[in-house]
Amino acid sequence: MELFRVPTLAVTAAISLLIYLMHHKRTALPEKAQRRSQRSQPRRTSQPGVVESIWTCPGTSQAMERQGSVECVAGKGIVGDRYNTDVTRGRYSNTPEPGRQMTLIAAEGMELLADKYHLKIGPQNCRRNVVVRGLHPLSELVGREFRLGDIRVFAHRTSVPCMYLEGLTKQKGLFQEFYCDAGLNCEILEDGTLCDGASVELLPGEPDLDRCVVGRAWILPALFVRPRERSAAERQQVLDLRKALEAEHVSATGTDKTSTLKKLRLFDQTHGRKNGAWDGGSPQY
Repeated sequence: MELFRVPTLAVTAAISLLIYLMHHKRTALPEKAQRRSQRSQPRRTSQPGVVESIWTCPGTSQAMERQGSVECVAGKGIVGDRYNTDVTRGRYSNTPEPGRQMTLIAAEGMELLADKYHLKIGPQNCRRNVVVRGLHPLSELVGREFRLGDIRVFAHRTSVPCMYLEGLTKQKGLFQEFYCDAGLNCEILEDGTLCDGASVELLPGEPDLDRCVVGRAWILPALFVRPRERSAAERQQVLDLRKALEAEHVSATGTDKTSTLKKLRLFDQTHGRKNGAWDGGSPQY
């Protein structure tokens, strides 16, 4: 990848933005983005949900494998999955966050995608660990504790897809249409075994968004807004974040140079950026 040098003033501004965002990294799905993510979605009922299927993946780009049951380890993840902290073989393992210990997705969201947009995404290729039913939309669970069987978890943020998934499934438009219904990132709070068919029960209490922690890759609230729906200001924030990452790479030396370049490439792949003409919103096909 050929990197362009940003003028000194732009670098300073971009780095200042990044520092500000890092100091405010405790964030959840912002109110504006949350409203957008819930448009045209049915309200979740008060009935408990159920685990329909469980999936793990041993490493980046490898096929998801269905499991009848899995062992969950508090603070680490699912045994045998790529994002377990004892394994760290996931595409985003170099930007760790507690919410990657277990990812959920609503069966209803995948069905809606097929019915409305004729895009086929299912448990075997959505790249999430646990398929649940009866809790759609999952965005309402951000900041909440709940149980899947005997496993207590906390939801830190919604999941968003990346352009990698669209390329993997060869379905143009999947990135945009799936953006606000792609799952939930959770931290495992108690050890135990999770089995197919387990009930999902919300625990008492109001959402506590101050507990939500996101990784460095998702510190910007604008990233939780569907790309084509971002305002001009939100698109500029995304561009400024990308410039800050690039400035960090330009100033890096030694092994840090390789690490920062990897982060840049991962950012571009995730959001569909191909060149400097990208506007911080919709991907460049």
